[in-house]
Amino acid sequence: MNKPTVSIVAPVYNEEQGVRSFIDAATEIMRKQELPWELLLVNDGSTDRTLEIVGQAKAEIPEIEWVDLSRNFGHQAAVTAAIVHARGDAVVVMDADMQDPPSLIPELIASWQAGHQVVFARRSDRSEKGLRRAGFELFHTFFRYAIDFPIPKDVGVFCLLDRAAVEEINHLPERNRFLPGLYSWVGFKQGFVEYARDDRVAGTPKQTFKRLFKYAFDGVLSFSYKPIRLLGGIGLITAIASFLLALYFLTKRLMGIEVAFTGFTTLVILVSGLGGLILVAIALVGEYVARIYDEVKNRPAYIVKNQSQNPVQPVESSERQAP
Repeated sequence: MNKPTVSIVAPVYNEEQGVRSFIDAATEIMRKQELPWELLLVNDGSTDRTLEIVGQAKAEIPEIEWVDLSRNFGHQAAVTAAIVHARGDAVVVMDADMQDPPSLIPELIASWQAGHQVVFARRSDRSEKGLRRAGFELFHTFFRYAIDFPIPKDVGVFCLLDRAAVEEINHLPERNRFLPGLYSWVGFKQGFVEYARDDRVAGTPKQTFKRLFKYAFDGVLSFSYKPIRLLGGIGLITAIASFLLALYFLTKRLMGIEVAFTGFTTLVILVSGLGGLILVAIALVGEYVARIYDEVKNRPAYIVKNQSQNPVQPVESSERQAP
């Protein structure tokens, strides 16, 4: 019987300072495993020497494969490309900045061999400090209450997926993806491996606050109707309060005890407050509608410019090959 193959996949974007360290660490770990393996790196439109360094490493390490996207499509699109192009019976998804430690790979594989089909790497601690860490903590706390579908706490893209889970994720059509949520949504038997998230080995974080905010927003809007329902509840309460207030003043008028007064400040506060709430509600509805618009356009999540391996059969909803 042939031994199952393990794919280690990671997106890379302007990682020339640290990508070789990741390649060497992952290679050292996998050569100790008695399993066939591949290391697949997806170049997400890097403008530095990242792809060149990956190509040089492939000349030394035949298990390396790479996929070069036509431009920078973003982290979730690049991870999607990595999952689509992985050929293994198990696919370990991780980042290449060494914050996801390659030393954890044997534990993920062991959990998979024990029967788990989706193995999450769950953070017990993280190295970020200051405002960035506070933002992560706030997001994860808020996220648990904001979503309708249960997603494990303190997990990210770092995980192991069985081939069955990979096939189901590859057939999901959406483009604004929040992959940690999709890992849970597809189901299958889940396992967890705890780890402490390390500092980057080199370079600076590529996920800016703007990108992280979009990532968080995609996560909430992809897995929750609560923001819309909350606004609906506020609107209903406001309407009931307005009706009762109107009834109160009408009763006073009919009883002849109404005392007219200017009330300019009160009127301005009410109008501006309700106007602001209406604009927020419209903007939130617009975000949901914009995502529908993105799906209707049916554009691919990414475009492949070149790759080292023979092309896999593309998933029609996710990928397009450049001519």
